[in-house]
Amino acid sequence: MEIKVSDFITAVTEEKFNRDTILATLAQVEDLGIADSLAPIMEKMMDAIKQDQLKQAELSIEGSDEPIQIRLETGIINLPFENINRVANFFDELEDSVPVNVYLVVVSPDLNASGLHIMQICPASDFIRGQGQDAVLVAVAESLKKIQENEAQKEKVTAK
Repeated sequence: MEIKVSDFITAVTEEKFNRDTILATLAQVEDLGIADSLAPIMEKMMDAIKQDQLKQAELSIEGSDEPIQIRLETGIINLPFENINRVANFFDELEDSVPVNVYLVVVSPDLNASGLHIMQICPASDFIRGQGQDAVLVAVAESLKKIQENEAQKEKVTAK
């Protein structure tokens, strides 16, 4: 799957991409497990890629200090959709066609100093062939663990 840089910027700026949000509680995610909790957004991402559509599929988890957002996004650079205004800075030629990749975006103020972790998973064309899903599961598990550790540390400091 490829897209012109300018077409990508226009589509995201004008919100002409498919967006799905699934709501869950932290308890539900713990009961179901990470793989089963993420399965719906992975399936929605694969369906969109098969139709050559840009996609943002999110699992929003309540039950922490603030909601934890776990998103899969199709993109052309390691920036979340909300930073679309910076994408053109990274390309010399906006009319060039570039590969579309799948990115994992985790947002939580308790994750790290920026409250954001983004990582390239794999090319979209590989994601629909089953590649990258294990990397998503591992990265999400690590992020959730880090969030819980940071929240516990924050509670210790607040309790003193």
